[in-house]
Amino acid sequence: MAKQTLKSKEPISEETVFVRETIQSNLLEGIIEIPNKLRNCLVEVILLPVSEKHRFQNNKKAGSHLKRFAGAWAGEMLVREDQDNYEVRGELL
Repeated sequence: MAKQTLKSKEPISEETVFVRETIQSNLLEGIIEIPNKLRNCLVEVILLPVSEKHRFQNNKKAGSHLKRFAGAWAGEMLVREDQDNYEVRGELL
């Protein structure tokens, strides 16, 4: 793998080291989720360091907005009532 450098906007360092490699996507299975259209084909992988600033921004966007409510109910246990019999409708013409 070839090490390359990239000019960074971060004040800590003038250059950021990154890795850019072309590999078969099946080598990444079990490491990251591979979309169906990218399975068993040649893909480009780019590894970049993540600053604390970017990690916080990415976590805000990750996943569903509903995830922040998961497990938030603090009241008594929720119970689904019996649904009784379902309505029988006439056949559509």
